[in-house]
Amino acid sequence: MYVCDRKAVTTVSPPLTPEQQLVIMQELENRNLTEPTPTELERYMYYISNGLQEDTVAPQPFHHITNILKLLPSCFHGNRMLQNLLEELKSSFNFSVRKSIVDYILMDEQQRKRLSISSIPLPFPQRVIRAPVPWSLSYRHAHSWCTQNLFTVNPIMHQLQELWINNFSDLRFVCSEDFHSENLPLLPSEFQQFIQMQCQTIRDLLINTWLPQCASLFFTYKDAWLPLVPQRDDIVPVQAQKFFSCVAALMSLQLRSLVMASLQDLLHFLSLHQDGTDFRECYDELYYTQCPLLLVKLRVEESSITFQPPLPQCWDLIKTSFIHIITSADHLPRVECYLFPELQKMDLTLRSVRQDESLVTDLLNRARVIYQRNTLGPHRYLDVYNKYSSLLDQSARQDILSFLHEKHSLQGFVKKIEGVKCVWNEISSLRVTVPLSLFCLEAVKLHQDLCDRTENLKHLLITFELEENRQLNQRICQRYQQIVDTVMSVPANTEELVELSQFLKHTSDVTVHTLRDEISEAAERLSFLLDYATLTGDDFKLNSRVFHWPEQIRNVCEVHQDKLANQRVHVEEQLRKRIAELEHTLQGLSKDMEVFKKREVMSAEEMKNNVEKLSGITARLENASAQLEYINKEECLLEKEQTQFPLLQTIMTNKQPYDQLWSTALNFHTKSDVWMNGPFMELNAEQISDDLSNMYRHMYKLKKGFSEVAAPRRVADTYSTKIQKFMQHLPVLSTICNPGIKARHWEKISSIVGFDVKPDAHTSLLNMLELGLPKYTDKLEEISASASKEYSLEKALEKMKNEWTELQFDFTQYRDTGTSVVSSVDDIQVLLDDHIIKTQTIKGSPFIKPIEVECKEWEQKLLQVQDILDAMLKCQSSWLYLEPIFSSEDIIAQMPEEGRKFGIVDTCWRDIVTEVLKDARVLVATAQPNMLGRLHDSNIFLEEIQRGLNTYLEEKRLYFPRFFFLSNDELLEILSETKDPQRVQPHLKKCFEGIAKLEFTSELEITGMISSERETGMVEKWLLEVEQMMLRSVRDVIQGGLEQYTEVPRKKWVLQWPGQVVICASSIFWTSEVSNAIQNNTLRRSLTELKAVMSFVHHTARDVVVKLAQDGVSSLNDFQWISQLRYYWEGSEVMLRMITTEVTYGYEYLGNSPRLVITPLTDRCYRTLMGALKLNLGGAPEGPAGTGKTETTKDLAKALAKQSGAWACFDEFNRIEVEVLSVVAQQVLSIQQAIAKNLKRFVFEGTEAHSRTQPAASSSP
Repeated sequence: MYVCDRKAVTTVSPPLTPEQQLVIMQELENRNLTEPTPTELERYMYYISNGLQEDTVAPQPFHHITNILKLLPSCFHGNRMLQNLLEELKSSFNFSVRKSIVDYILMDEQQRKRLSISSIPLPFPQRVIRAPVPWSLSYRHAHSWCTQNLFTVNPIMHQLQELWINNFSDLRFVCSEDFHSENLPLLPSEFQQFIQMQCQTIRDLLINTWLPQCASLFFTYKDAWLPLVPQRDDIVPVQAQKFFSCVAALMSLQLRSLVMASLQDLLHFLSLHQDGTDFRECYDELYYTQCPLLLVKLRVEESSITFQPPLPQCWDLIKTSFIHIITSADHLPRVECYLFPELQKMDLTLRSVRQDESLVTDLLNRARVIYQRNTLGPHRYLDVYNKYSSLLDQSARQDILSFLHEKHSLQGFVKKIEGVKCVWNEISSLRVTVPLSLFCLEAVKLHQDLCDRTENLKHLLITFELEENRQLNQRICQRYQQIVDTVMSVPANTEELVELSQFLKHTSDVTVHTLRDEISEAAERLSFLLDYATLTGDDFKLNSRVFHWPEQIRNVCEVHQDKLANQRVHVEEQLRKRIAELEHTLQGLSKDMEVFKKREVMSAEEMKNNVEKLSGITARLENASAQLEYINKEECLLEKEQTQFPLLQTIMTNKQPYDQLWSTALNFHTKSDVWMNGPFMELNAEQISDDLSNMYRHMYKLKKGFSEVAAPRRVADTYSTKIQKFMQHLPVLSTICNPGIKARHWEKISSIVGFDVKPDAHTSLLNMLELGLPKYTDKLEEISASASKEYSLEKALEKMKNEWTELQFDFTQYRDTGTSVVSSVDDIQVLLDDHIIKTQTIKGSPFIKPIEVECKEWEQKLLQVQDILDAMLKCQSSWLYLEPIFSSEDIIAQMPEEGRKFGIVDTCWRDIVTEVLKDARVLVATAQPNMLGRLHDSNIFLEEIQRGLNTYLEEKRLYFPRFFFLSNDELLEILSETKDPQRVQPHLKKCFEGIAKLEFTSELEITGMISSERETGMVEKWLLEVEQMMLRSVRDVIQGGLEQYTEVPRKKWVLQWPGQVVICASSIFWTSEVSNAIQNNTLRRSLTELKAVMSFVHHTARDVVVKLAQDGVSSLNDFQWISQLRYYWEGSEVMLRMITTEVTYGYEYLGNSPRLVITPLTDRCYRTLMGALKLNLGGAPEGPAGTGKTETTKDLAKALAKQSGAWACFDEFNRIEVEVLSVVAQQVLSIQQAIAKNLKRFVFEGTEAHSRTQPAASSSP
């Protein structure tokens, strides 16, 4: 129904549709629609605003405001905006109260007439649509259905409920009291077995007791349900099915309550440990009084301590326990299966709890939280074993091994072993079981393992010392045995006899005492080993032998000392006999030498006989010298005076001239016949000349030496004359035996002598002499000299050709291009330069005529090789530079003409290299047809390609000027991989001062910039977009920082925003607040607050504020204030002002880079440079080195957010040469003029360039 008036209420109406109800509502609204006139409306608002006195209006209750403030976060309570909103709220409440009073008064007709207000503004209409269907029939239908189908009031239901409550409601699949009856803690396997056994017991109870008892109730109260079962088989038992479904629902709820109660009990038992085990400092066993549930063993695996089983498996076990409780209630048969056996095949079962229910999930989550809280303690307790980590990771063993590699005393070993024993004692004293609330750690196996490791370390030390003791004892025994063996040996000669005597003396005086000291050390080692080690029988025997050796050695030395004295007497007797025999031998040799003083027969046979006899005497003298040396050695060994034999030296001195006389005579006699009668072409003139000179010199000396002995002197005179006579034929011999004599020279000789001279292979010197050649000696010498010169030139030319025969180019494979490059030509170049000079020298010789043609051909060949080598190296150098560039498809696509030319050069180069590799010998490789021409053409192409490449790079740099900061190679690396934007990452730092790298998504979209401090397609086009996006992003981030500045505590705000934003935003607020303080004349009072702001900008700003306060600055136009660098936020832009200069913030991302400490001198430099900036001029700070000129200019660039490199900041400007400086000045002038004209693009050095209003600041020392 619809209420239209308080007096008129309709009774029951027929059902209406929503559309019909809406029409009625609109008619009633239009019936009462009387809008007030403008005058009435104005009068109405006047009475509300001014017609009521303030004391008649009830104020707003205070608890309203309190309740509102409770709904707001505390961080907004001190906000100025909140105060405005509260004032607005109070005003609105006052207006509403006044309006309600006026509306109440105007409800009276007389009051409306009195106040001349016939109607008030109508409220917004409220419309409610009611359901159009009557509910009477539905009620009757529902009542009838419930009467026939509601089985919850059936008596059998009550009996089933009573049975459950009285007998089974207290059952639990797992009861917490059962845990206490067990011997806690349980091993994981025991816990699992316990849960399974408990669940199976309750399940059996339900199947064998509960379900049969429920079935017996149905037999007892069969009258309550049997009528629902039809008597005929052809009728479907619908009502019976519904009844038993209701029964099943009730029993399922009872079963569900059992499962949920069991789960709750298990969770409750686990909740006893909900406080967890996160002990902070040291473990305290008294803190954990609850009996643990699970026993977890500690084990060593590899180099770490692990839990057995792992703690995640323990959670799986607990979770499985919950699941097992749920599954234990699954698949229980419904009661009708007991009443009607034929239904057992239909698999009718009661419903229980599902594993995916929210209740189960919530219980598991709560159990998991308890488990996680209890896992902290076990992991933290493992820190107890951190001090033994060296045992686990084998570093302790390595330490012991390092210790054993060094030399240590027994005291060092004792200290090391005691340290290991101390560790063993510490481990043994640790807790074996560690109760930690839910878990109990068992460390028996772990402690045993650690103790075993310490025992191994101890055993390692003891074994080492035991083995070292064995080796040292064996060495002592070996040395004693060597002494015995040496002393007991029989000397074979005097030297061994003396050595043995000295050895025996040294052994008695020194060695035995040294060994006694070593035996004392062995005794100390034995004492150490008896304390720490178990010695074997062999060790005891070895030690016993060591201690008995000194006595044995003393007895052996005494016995053999007498034997050596007897042997010495015998040796001295043998020596005296040898001396007598040598004296007799020398007397005989002296008599033999006297015979040669009278011999002067010079026949060949006699000379040969004399030489042989002298050789025999020489052999006997050498034997006598050896005997003398032996005798003197023996005497020296026996410490006796050495015997002298002056006769031996006399005989040797007298023998030498006779030996030389007869040897020289026999030698000349034999060779002169060969020289004179043998084939002269086989003779060596130089060797013959040397032999004759030596022979003549010997004979001349012998003549003087035998001046008083007649016979030998006559032999020397005779052979001197013969040698002198033969030497007259040397000029002729030198001429005809010259290897440079050719047929043309023999023709000249024939023309000189007047007849043909044609020697053959058998012509002798005697034959040539008989032809009368000695008469023409002078002319023959000229021919011989000329032949020698020509021959030397031929040999030199032939040698050069032989050196080039096997000389080869050395090639190496170049990457994976399938071709090779020349790797080293230094040796070839050095040899080539040397041979060209030698060849040109030979060509200038006056004796070149016979080989002039051959020499010129060789020179041309060398020069051609030089040209080919130079062209080849030039081509290879350019090809190596350009090949990686033009292997990029992106480069070829942008430079098609240069790519085509490089393809031609590449083919030509590969063909040349392929031919050279077939035979790499230099002379063969450079003989390819037109090789030099092909290389020249390739080099021309390469020069054209290089020029095109430079033009291409210049275009890219003009498009994106920051490319000027990159070298050609770096720029080409970027341009060659335009499809991979990440290739630009290594070079970003050079292009953008503050950007170290960009963040890319998997789709290669740029999402962020990262500075060096880690604050978190055509390549030149997207890099230009990166630059623009960088400027826009920095501006947006600064704006965000400004907005958050007043809403977030300053310390938190500083940590949330990048350093550049912090400095910029803080400077803006500092400027604003200082300006306000100056205007309000509150600079001194605001000094404390401003200092808080300035602490995040720089300390210089604090000094500025203090100076402004001291100077009493009260106007924003005061020079002290306008001379400061001030930041303003105007129209979504950051503006910087200093005196009359105004600059827009550059928004260059600088990262969290360091800033310069500002000094008064820095401020002066800032003011100068900013003034130059306004005038579109440059600044040139000047001063001594190291005063900060360049750094000041760079820091001003950072303050303006400009990249100093792009700001034309030149260092060491005064070092530029005058010629270069004039060019630079002209370039700077053109830039300044373009800036002064506000040109965005201008022509610079013949190229159109982009201009930005940035100063060209230079710095010079």
